[in-house]
Parts: sequence; structure tokens; C-alpha cells
Amino acid sequence: MKKTVLKIIQTAAFIGLGVFFIFYFWDKLDVEQQEKVVDNFLKANYFWVLLALAAGILSHILRAARWNLLIDTIEKAPPLKQSFWSLMAGYLANLAVPRLGEITRAVLLSKQSKIPFDKLFGTVVAERTFDFFFYLALFFAAIAIFWNNVKTYVTERIMGGFTEKTSLFTVWKIWLILGILLTLFLLFLWILKRFRHKPLIQKIRKIIKNLMTGLFSIFKLKKTALFFVYTFLIWVMYWLMVYLMYFSIPSTSGLSAESAFMVLVFGTIGIIVIQGGIGIYPLIVSEVLLIYGAEITDGFTIGWLSWTVQTIMILVMGMIAFVMMSFQKTKKDGLPEID
Repeated sequence: MKKTVLKIIQTAAFIGLGVFFIFYFWDKLDVEQQEKVVDNFLKANYFWVLLALAAGILSHILRAARWNLLIDTIEKAPPLKQSFWSLMAGYLANLAVPRLGEITRAVLLSKQSKIPFDKLFGTVVAERTFDFFFYLALFFAAIAIFWNNVKTYVTERIMGGFTEKTSLFTVWKIWLILGILLTLFLLFLWILKRFRHKPLIQKIRKIIKNLMTGLFSIFKLKKTALFFVYTFLIWVMYWLMVYLMYFSIPSTSGLSAESAFMVLVFGTIGIIVIQGGIGIYPLIVSEVLLIYGAEITDGFTIGWLSWTVQTIMILVMGMIAFVMMSFQKTKKDGLPEID
């Protein structure tokens, strides 16, 4: 009961924070800018919006196919359609309660197949662990490759004139920051070793061990190369969802493919931090696109179009998934009891 109440409070808090961001940053626009955002929405070319939607659906099909590769290491993989609809139902559950989707998709697929829940959930953990490290690699690659753009944004938009006066981003200070981060990392490793018998440290070590076990289980796949191909294509589809959206309004149709990659990388942070990215995702998109010369109103439009399309897609396909699976014959073997 307490856990349920806490989840409800957590969900309400995230949604409330997202709604706050919506009204706060909308209020920061003047009347003319607000009217332009609305006008952009009304005059958008929804052919490109539908193409972006198609890229999103294809990314989920690829993700389901990749999940089947993991399942195939422990049991005979189920039909792709079962994995796909379980995945979409999981995404819908995640909109309601963070992390509930991982359990939901494993439960639903277990009902549709003879595969025990615990085995399926293990593959979900392995997949999410891999995705976490893969995203980290993308994030740091984006920072390294497009460092000048990132530096310009931080100096002009975040630090302002203060940064220019203090030369915060001189080379030696960058190395100092990196040195501090490395020192903190080494200190963290020392604490894990020095206090390894403490209950809290044991719990942290167990979490890290499970994460690494899940990550390296990827290399036990029967088709490792195909797994990485699917992963690459999934992120290409994510990138296309952003890039194709540019063409929906004339003022952003000339933005570069590079800018879409940066939107993808940094926009993902918003989706992680705030449930479903509500409120914060469009803000991040607009801020990133400022670096590439887009007006704040155009950035808001692209951000809101992208977020709206993704959310509607998950809502509609998630509900279809639940309806379809409710008519399927279920199997109780291996399912956990859920309060």
C-alpha cells in the first residue's frame, strides 16, 4: 500500500513539474512569439510529421526484433508481433508510472508465451543496461565532436558575460575539471573497496555487478553483429524522427543533420529526467536549435510537434496493445503475483 501511494505521489510530482515547465516557459514568450508558435502548428506540413511518426513506429519494431535476439539466448523467441505489442504496452505503462513498463512488457509477453516472467525480465534488464551505456557513449561523443557548439552555448546562454570575463573555458581549466571528475571516480572506487562490508556499499556493489553482468550478456548472443545493427538502426530512426520534423515548417527545413543529432542526444535527457519529457523536452529542443540559428519560436514548435507525435503514438499503440492482448489466450506459468 505504501509503495503504491509513493508511486502515485512520484508520478503526480513528475507530471506537475512538467506542467509547471509548460506554463513557465510559455509565459516567458511574448504575445507575438506565442502567436507564431500557434501559427507554425496550424500551418505545419503534416506529411513530414507522418513520416517522422513512421520512423518512430519502425524504431519500435526494430527494438522488438532486437529484444527477440536476447530472448533467443534463453528460450525460443516468440513471434515478432507478440514482442512488439508487449513493448508498446510497456511504453504506455511507463507514461503512467516510471519503470513500470519494463515489468509490464515482461508480464504480458510471458502471458502470451511459455517463457517464464523472470527470464524475460532478465532480458529486459540486459537490454536497458546496454542502452544506458550506449547512450552514455553517444552523449560523450556528441560533446567531444561538437565541443565548440556546446562551449558556445554554455558561454552565451548559461554563463553570459560572466563567462567571458573569467575565461571559464580556458584549456587548463577544462583539464582541471576533468582531473576533478577523475579524482572523484577513483575516490568512489576506493570507497567501494574500503567499506565493502557495509550494507549500503554491498548494495551499491551488487547493483553495479548486475549492471555489468547484464551488459556483458550481450556478447553471449547467437547473433551479436545483428544486435548491434538493430541498435544502430534504432538510433537512426530516433534521429530521423527529429530530422524529418524539421521539414514540417519552412523556417527549420534548412537546419543541419548535425543539429538533429544534438537534439536527439540532449532531448533524451529531458525524457529521462521528467516522465515522458512533458514540458522539458520542447524546451531542450528549442535551446539546442538556438545554437544552430533557429528562432526560439521555431525551436518550440519542433519540440512540441516531436513530443506530441511521440506521445500520441505511444498512447494509441499502447492502448491497442492492451486491447489486442486482452483477447489472447493467456498462460499463468512463471508469472509473479501482483498486488
